[in-house]
Amino acid sequence: FKLGIENLLVHLPNKPIALLTNASGVTQELVQNIDIMVKKGANIMKIFAPEHGIYAALKNGEIVHDATYAGIPVRSIYTEKSHLIDPVELEDVETVIYDIQDGGARPYTYVSSLKHLLTAAARAGVQVIVCDRPAPLSGSVVDGPMMKPGFRSFVGIDDFPLRYGMTIGEMAQYLNRDVNASLKISTMSGYKRSYYYDTYVKHFVPPSLNLPTLNALFVFVGMVLVESSKASLGRGTPYPFSQFGYSGAWSLDLKQESGALFRKIKFIPGLDPLSGQTLEGFFIHIEDRRIFRSITLAIRVLKHLFSIDPGNIDFKHLSILYGSDELKKFLEEDLSVNEIVETWKDTSSDFIEARSTFLLYD
Repeated sequence: FKLGIENLLVHLPNKPIALLTNASGVTQELVQNIDIMVKKGANIMKIFAPEHGIYAALKNGEIVHDATYAGIPVRSIYTEKSHLIDPVELEDVETVIYDIQDGGARPYTYVSSLKHLLTAAARAGVQVIVCDRPAPLSGSVVDGPMMKPGFRSFVGIDDFPLRYGMTIGEMAQYLNRDVNASLKISTMSGYKRSYYYDTYVKHFVPPSLNLPTLNALFVFVGMVLVESSKASLGRGTPYPFSQFGYSGAWSLDLKQESGALFRKIKFIPGLDPLSGQTLEGFFIHIEDRRIFRSITLAIRVLKHLFSIDPGNIDFKHLSILYGSDELKKFLEEDLSVNEIVETWKDTSSDFIEARSTFLLYD
């Protein structure tokens, strides 16, 4: 097995390049892509740093500042004013290499930065090379609601489900369908889409501060919806996205949730929301990630929060994350969890068919 970056290093472009990367952009031996490219004589003009910064160490929403790495200018593309790449920044390069471990979830903003990169590159007439990495949640499961017209944002950049089951190279091709940038994928060798990240990669490097484990990614893809509520997902604790809590959480019935065990806990989050408060909650122990569906869990949690007090949920924020305002209606109509899940089955099937053109692996 070889990563996309490892295959690219065999034939590095002999031209002025830029990188869009962070600490997750390493080889299987944990060598940072920038370091090995510099050693091989690559002409790196600049590095673009997405949300969480070049070291993936900043909390969500925190402004990223310009810096340097190994003497190379690092340009923030997550500033107070903009999350875009100015095409002017690409005038002194011929190729931009994108190499970040994806999170497999629509609200995870690295995929949004990839689409912004493709858009800027198309305008500047610059090539983009995406170094492929394993789909962390496997490439065979598609789940959750589709993005609906009018709800696109930086946490929902395009029309695809919450859990899209594609590698970042495959997603790049999908995002480029209406951008038409000059795009090349440095594919992986020896990869099969039905397997998981840790089938191939021995060491997990957290792609951002609050996703420290692979299991946290499996929770994040659905429970990110709960961040629209007065609940904590464990940010500012040692176990973000492995636990959740809120006032009255222990009355939540989780018997119908498959693939995980839920242990009653109390914890004190160190970051908002509910920072400094002692919360009832549950620790999520994933037993079988093949059947665990955190989107279903999130719907169950949101139904419980709504039953306690509808004011627990910021519906504007929820609609942005969910990709439409339908979930507010479903909660008000008291649809069951299974009834809500059924509402996205048809659109998931449509997406699976639409994405087939862009898949790179069996």
